[in-house]
Amino acid sequence: MDLDIILEPDLTPGEVKELGLLAESFGFRALWVQNYARARDAFLTAVPLAMATERLMVGVVVVSPYELHPLKITNAIGTLAEYAGGRACIVVGAGGEWNGVMKIGYGKRLTTSREVLHITTHALSPEPFNYDGEIFHSLGYSAPWYSGPRPLIYAGASGEQLLHVAAEAADGVMMSDMQPAMFANHLPHLWDGLDQAGRSREDFRVSNFLAWHVKPDPADSYRESRRELIIRGWLERPWLEPYLEAEAVALVEERKSSFLKAFRDRSGDVQDVPPDIVQTLVDELSMAGGPDSVDRHIERFKRFDAEGFTEIAARIHDDPADAIRMLGEQVLPALR
Repeated sequence: MDLDIILEPDLTPGEVKELGLLAESFGFRALWVQNYARARDAFLTAVPLAMATERLMVGVVVVSPYELHPLKITNAIGTLAEYAGGRACIVVGAGGEWNGVMKIGYGKRLTTSREVLHITTHALSPEPFNYDGEIFHSLGYSAPWYSGPRPLIYAGASGEQLLHVAAEAADGVMMSDMQPAMFANHLPHLWDGLDQAGRSREDFRVSNFLAWHVKPDPADSYRESRRELIIRGWLERPWLEPYLEAEAVALVEERKSSFLKAFRDRSGDVQDVPPDIVQTLVDELSMAGGPDSVDRHIERFKRFDAEGFTEIAARIHDDPADAIRMLGEQVLPALR
């Protein structure tokens, strides 16, 4: 199983390049730049990294067809791939924060997801690409300027229906904060989708966005992980029910604003929620602790490997160079 890195979206293009070179030196498969509405353009941020590296895949995660037409997404990832010598990848999905920022609805989300995947996996060609979907259309689009390997197109999906769409139309899937206790409720939908589409598991990439918070000081690690808890599946029921009793699930749902406040003020102080509930979610939905926790987390990584994941995308936060070194020195060798 391979290991990727996902960075915070507030880093400069120069910082992303240097961190990517560090990741490449350890042998990570890919480095992903996050596409946030309140951050620099992710594609432009990734260009210096694409030009400086030789082996590292360069990715953008997540891009929504609500913010960019699928043909514009195709142009953007194709251009990034040209800078990277073909080493480009992208996660597309009908979610993310852009809809809220632009104040637009999701509409027919499954249809939107299916059509953006069909377009982005087929349009990057010198031949004219015509497409008449329910939502998106193409007339005479072509990319005669691009001659390299087609970028890998991942679907951002975790739920049953979107996993079926991913299996039908994408090169791979990146799930969000999937954990071993959740495998039985999610992975069968992906495998069923691949079977129904007549596709082989061996030719399909299966990734998971997974929070990594381990630090030399456990207190710093747990503070950071508490701060980021609201992002773990937005604490929806599928991310709560495997670990909490029904009463605790209801409490977390009622007091999500406390988790959001701890994220926005960067304090990691989740008020009005019992500490034992918060700690349970930290332990189960992320990888946190001090150096003595690394072996335990390696065992969790190996459970993903055993279930058919081809890579894990480790989302790192503060002190990213230190996190890359710890993962590169202690975790990556154990997964090879």
